[in-house]
This record gives sequence, structure tokens and C-alpha cells, in this order.
Amino acid sequence: MIQNSLLRSLQFLIYLFPFSFIFGNLIINFFILFISILGILLYRKKIFIWNDKITLNFIIFFFLLILFSSYLNYFFFKANADAFKSVLFLRYLLFFVVIKTVILNKDINLRKYLTFLLGIVSVISIDIIIQFFLGKNLVGFEPVYVDSFSTYYTSVFKNELIAGGYIMIFATLSFFSIPLFFENQKKSVLFLIILTIASLILCSLVLAGNRMPTILFMFFLLLSGLLYKNKRNKFFIISSVVLSLIIFVSIALKSELIYKKFRNFYIGIPNPVVVLDEINKDYPELEKYKNSGIQFHQIPELKIKEKYEDKTLKQEYDLLPFYTGHVVIFITSIELFLDKPLLGGGIKSFRNYCVDKIYLPNRVCENHPHNFYLDILNDLGITGLLLLLIPVCRILLSNYKSYKLNLLEKDKISSWITFSLILAILIQFFPFKSSGSFFSTFNSAYTFFILGIATGLHEIKIKLLNKQL
Repeated sequence: MIQNSLLRSLQFLIYLFPFSFIFGNLIINFFILFISILGILLYRKKIFIWNDKITLNFIIFFFLLILFSSYLNYFFFKANADAFKSVLFLRYLLFFVVIKTVILNKDINLRKYLTFLLGIVSVISIDIIIQFFLGKNLVGFEPVYVDSFSTYYTSVFKNELIAGGYIMIFATLSFFSIPLFFENQKKSVLFLIILTIASLILCSLVLAGNRMPTILFMFFLLLSGLLYKNKRNKFFIISSVVLSLIIFVSIALKSELIYKKFRNFYIGIPNPVVVLDEINKDYPELEKYKNSGIQFHQIPELKIKEKYEDKTLKQEYDLLPFYTGHVVIFITSIELFLDKPLLGGGIKSFRNYCVDKIYLPNRVCENHPHNFYLDILNDLGITGLLLLLIPVCRILLSNYKSYKLNLLEKDKISSWITFSLILAILIQFFPFKSSGSFFSTFNSAYTFFILGIATGLHEIKIKLLNKQL
């Protein structure tokens, strides 16, 4: 009786988990805490049962390195309040293990769950379009007006400009529940449904104003066409994808506002040659300002030059245009990584150490490097990045094998589900995307959620193969 109550409560919280992202970090952490507690009480020793202990060990060492690197820097280099967050970050390890165990024990119907997620994405997408046409969404929230060129249609997220990111991550995870839900429909009908939902999501992403999620969803559609295994239906999938992209591009080209937004984004894409060239430059005349906390533009003699000889200053120091700001952030981030390449500066270290670089031109201080890989390299060095990427690659390759060979179909798990997880992880770990911090609540919660599901499927595959031996 108690076990049934625990299981139902756990299932209920997992179904509500996507809604927690709407209400902010406090509610997300509440869900992570209670899902983890309920999972431990329900499964007890089962959460320690692993078929692939190599993957588990890498994940555990990744979390231990977060602790080690953070406190190593705290005691020997620069004391900061973020070190304690490395202890709190362990909650994602428990969360990941519990989600894996839920999937391994088949206590969540993934077919129904992914369909449910697509329903949430569709409702929020429709709500954004209603907000665009009526000036208010279904519950009366108005869009966010930044200036005459920037309006963000945020739906239920109110003043938080994250609607596009939310739609993108859960759309990539749930999009291919469409063939599962409409499996009895004719191909022509299914084609129209996929085209309609893809166009709906793309339109809502554009209106939400978040450019990177829009681009990532388009890349997701193209990637799905390339990776789809069934040659007979491949043309059908690719046709749906291409047509939805053509519709989007046609709308974008006709809208001057949308065109300008994406053109400015394109112009601001960091050029690797420029970034590396700047990192290799030396500024011996500025070394006296090192560790002073003075920004380059605040250096007294340069302020005089900036006032009277602006062009001379730009030529002398090759000052880069700011655009989206990513170029100077990436330059600062790579330099900080090179200072501590092996173990990094500890969790959320960028904002603590970037002040050491701002006396140089083309450097800036921000909360994080705006890229997952640079964020991990800054905080945990190359060791941390490898400790995470190795198990992620193992999980991806295992699920891809299951997908290609229909291995999980024997256990009544559709290949569309493994296909969805593969695409969701590839998009989440896409190396060239600008993003929030990997260690933020929003990103970590989603990342370890999908990794937990994918690891559960990986464990089921190993269990099935072991039975055949």
C-alpha cells in the first residue's frame, strides 16, 4: 500500500516536472528534491543496481570533481561564496539516478509521457500566437516590450524571456511522439500533422524572440531527416522538414523585423580566427593594471585617447565590435580556461575570475561564458569535460544502436522514443550554441532529466542483451 502511494506520488511529480520550469528555480528545485526523496524511499537498494558501471563511475567522478575543484580554488586561490554550491549541485546526481531507475523499472509510460510533453509545448505555442494577435495571452499576460524593434511574446513566463528556450528543449524531446499518437493515420494525414505542428512551433519560437532556440529547432528538424533510419519513409520525413523550413524562411524574409533580428545574429557569430588571434596578442604596456580591477576603458591614459582620438585607439588595440557580445565573452573565457586547463576554477568560477582579465582590450565580465563547453572548461578544466562527455557519448551510441536495430521493440519500447532521446541530447550538447550556464538550475535540471531517461533505456538494452546470452 505504501509502495503504491510512493509510486503514484513519484509519477505525479514527474508528470508535473515540466510545469516547474514555468515557475522558476525555487519550484524546479522543489520538484528535484521531492522526486529524489520519493525515488530513494521507493527503490532503496534498486537505485544502486547498474549494468553499466563504467558510465556510472564517470558520472560520479564528474560530480566529485565539481566538489574538489571548487574547494581547491576556495582554499588556495580565491575564496568565494559559490564553492558551497558544489555541494548543493549533488542533488542532480540523485535526481539523475532516480530518473534512470524509474525508466529501468518501466514506472513511467514514455509513449504517453512524450505525448503529454508535446501537448504542453503545443498549448504554449498557441498561447504565444494568441498573445501576438490579441495583445494578451489566454490568462491576460501582455508581451514584453524592450524597444520599438524588440518585442518578446512570453506566454505564461511573463517578464522572463525564456519562452523560446522552454519550447525548444521540450519540443525536441517530444516532437516524434506525433507518429506514436497518430500511428493509425495515413501517411498523407501524418505528413500534414507533422508539418502543422513543426510550423506552429517555429512561428512561436520566432515570436518568442529567442533566436538561438529557433535556429536549434531548425537544426533539429534537419538532423532528424538525416538520422532517420527507415529508407522507405525517409523521403516523407525529409519532405515534412524541408517544407516547414521553407514556410518559415518565406515568412522571415517578408518580415523586416524578423529579418533584421536574424541578420544581426548572423553578423555577431564569433569568428574563430579573430578569437584565437586576440588570445595570442600581448599587451605588456597594460600589465601594470593586472589585478587592479580597472576596466580597459577606464584606464586613465586610454580614457583621454578615447575622448579625442577614438579611431587611433581602435586601430592601436584592434577593438572588436560588440554586436551580441559573444566574441569578447568567448575570448575572456578561453583565456581563463588556459590559466587553469586541467581542473578549472571551480563551479561558477567565470564570474569570480573574469575581473582579472578586464584590464585588457576585448575582454568582459559576465555571470557565465554563454556556452556549455566553455562553461565546463572554465569550471572543471579538460578533466571535467571528458568526465562528462565520455558517459554522454556511451549513452548516445548505445541508444543509437538500440534505435538502428530495434533492440527495445522487443520490450515494447518504440524506436521513436529512442530516436527522440538521441535528438534531444544532441541538441542539448550541440557545441556551437550560445546558452545559459550549464550549472544553472534550468539547464542542469533538464540535462540530467534527459540523461536519466536515456541512461534508463541504455540499462534496459543491456539487460535484454544479457538475457539472450
